[in-house]
Amino acid sequence: MKNYIKLQKRSLFYNYYIFVDTKDYLADGLFIKNKVYVHFGKEYTKQNCDYIIIFCKVRKKDEERFLHALKQLENKMLLLEQFDYPEFCRTLLKGKE
Repeated sequence: MKNYIKLQKRSLFYNYYIFVDTKDYLADGLFIKNKVYVHFGKEYTKQNCDYIIIFCKVRKKDEERFLHALKQLENKMLLLEQFDYPEFCRTLLKGKE
């Protein structure tokens, strides 16, 4: 399952992403655990929706750890009973990869 999109933006030092998280920012703990520093940008959400779309940038040297943390995010969502997370990501990101 893919819960992010890598944006096509040119930079010498950063890669830019959009990813799906909850309003409780569950990914933050995973970024800390994986020792990756993320520069957060704008956030978007809809009323009555548990999830938010977050724009961010990550140093190119930290990209592998960042993607590993996002991979762990799906398991964390399921452990916290956010069972619709995979389907939400598939629906939202369909055709955007």
